[in-house]
Amino acid sequence: MALTYQIIAVVAILIIGFLVFRIDKLHVTGEKLAIIAMFIALSVALQFFSLMIPLFGFPSMRIGFSQLPLMVIGVLFGPSWAFISGIVQDFLGLIVTPTGFPFFGFTLNKIIIGLIPALLFSKKIKWSPKVAYIVSQGLLLSFLVGALAYLWMTPSIVSEGNVIEITMTIKLIFSAGSILMIGAMMFFMNLLTKKYKKYENDFPISVWAMSVVLVEVVVQLILTPLWLAIMYNIPVLISFLLRVVKATIMVPFTIVIGFGILILMCRLRLLNRKA
Repeated sequence: MALTYQIIAVVAILIIGFLVFRIDKLHVTGEKLAIIAMFIALSVALQFFSLMIPLFGFPSMRIGFSQLPLMVIGVLFGPSWAFISGIVQDFLGLIVTPTGFPFFGFTLNKIIIGLIPALLFSKKIKWSPKVAYIVSQGLLLSFLVGALAYLWMTPSIVSEGNVIEITMTIKLIFSAGSILMIGAMMFFMNLLTKKYKKYENDFPISVWAMSVVLVEVVVQLILTPLWLAIMYNIPVLISFLLRVVKATIMVPFTIVIGFGILILMCRLRLLNRKA
């Protein structure tokens, strides 16, 4: 079964690569290569220092910001470089922090991490500030409602034959914390939009927030639990529930830190992604 999904992942990577290089021609400059190499190295370093939480004896859930540099590459340099950077980072990451045999599903994850923001920030897609704001706020609210609904509808989970009850106290604490975190994020987004209004044409924070939420949902909540179930037989429900908790905490931080990096890059005038 694992071999079948390996083949499916490889085919998906090849198809994505074919489409990406058709719509976004690769432009190479020395400066661009240096910046991309710096961000890939940063991503690998962050992966090395991230916290890995084992499930069922296997390294299964990573807490850190290693995906952030890949997303920044996608925003700054477009889909083609996002595709290449994802593959390179995955290869280097396997060398620096080996976690088992290579699985192309995770390579696909790394590609998608950079590709989603690259496409959303593409010059071919024009976002009006109002539409971007509404969509980003809607995604954050949908994520919050979905996470809480899943939590409250899950009375217990089964782990290695043991039933683990999700108590009312746990649900209330998680719900309160999630509402506080997402609410604070929406508030800070408004403040950042007003404070950095002059950067809105280059890096609208609403579009960046959309990118972060979509990456978290597609990669961390959908694909990764599937790959772990295939590789290690880790129950999808357990993996998903833990990732919902992690995502509720990490999404706001990723939005704020990533937006800060983009503003810094803008100030340093390193915006030649289409040059």
